[in-house]
This record gives sequence, structure tokens and C-alpha cells, in this order.
Amino acid sequence: MEGIAPFAAAFLLISVMELGDKTQLLVISLSTKHRPLSVAAGAFLGETAVTAIGVAIGLAIATTVPVLYVRLISGALFIGFGAWSLRPTAEAKEAEPEETPRSPFFKALGLAFLAELGDKTMIAVIGLSGTLAAPLSVFAGASLGLLMIVLISIGLGRVLQRYISARWLRYLGAGLFIAAGVLTILDAVLVGP
Repeated sequence: MEGIAPFAAAFLLISVMELGDKTQLLVISLSTKHRPLSVAAGAFLGETAVTAIGVAIGLAIATTVPVLYVRLISGALFIGFGAWSLRPTAEAKEAEPEETPRSPFFKALGLAFLAELGDKTMIAVIGLSGTLAAPLSVFAGASLGLLMIVLISIGLGRVLQRYISARWLRYLGAGLFIAAGVLTILDAVLVGP
């Protein structure tokens, strides 16, 4: 690692930026329905993969990838996942294949990856790795910050699961996905890349 200062800067910045972010909402939603370890591992791997991409690309991404389009598509996909979650339960049981132990892992991995791709935390990692010239420290600090938020989110999801009926959890989960999608699109359109 190149130093504690870049590590601490990345850890603190990414941790604070992720609080209340759409990825946190998605992890909370997934953890109300699936085993916590699978969701945590999948979400962390998805977020860490995006962090690695951000560090590897550095500031060059700003000139090569239209981040606005990535964010708009991600937002639309989240809204679609939320709407899909609202379909009637009887039809859902017939239409969905039986869940394997790996299903929640891959679902969390994919959704977390999409949520973070082009997100403000990815942009922050790109900026930090480019300006601090400490890619390993930035990667380690950002990854640890993301892991902390994933674990907090899992805990929140498990608490909600105990106190809210399955029917309302389904509505809550769908609402969180739709909210994440709307926030992604609004952030992309109003704030910009």
C-alpha cells in the first residue's frame, strides 16, 4: 500500500457517499429475502469489481465512456426490477425457477455491479486514484468502506424481515428498487456525470 492518507481518504469518502445510496437500498431489499452471507458476498464482489475498474481506468474514463448513458440504463433496469417484483405472488412462484444457493449471490453481484457502474462512488474512486497516485491504497480504502456499508445494509434488511410481513416486504423491496432507479436517473439527468 502506498500510504495511510490515501487509504483513509478513500475509506471515509466512499463510506459517507454510500450511506443512503441506491446500492444500500438494493442490498437491504435483497437481504430481506435471501441468506445474508450470499447477499453480502455477491454485493461486495460486485462493488469491488467496479472499484477495481475505476482504479484501473483512473481519469481516462471521463473521455472514453459516456457515463450518463450507463447511469440512465442502470436506472431503467432498477425500475424494471422493482416493477417485476410487484407481479402477483402466485404467478411469481410458477414463473420463477427454484432458487439455488448461488442465485442470491449472483443476483446481488449483478445488481451491485450495475448500481455502482458509473455511480458517484465510482467517479470518486477514479478521481482519487488519478489525483492521489496511490491506486492500491485507494482500492483498499474504498473496498473496505463498501464492505462496511454492505454489512450495515444486511443488518438493516434482517431487522426489517423480523418485523414486517412477507407481503409488505415484497412491496418494500419493489419500492426500494424503483426508488433506486428513479434516483439513478434523476442524478444522471439533473447532476450529470
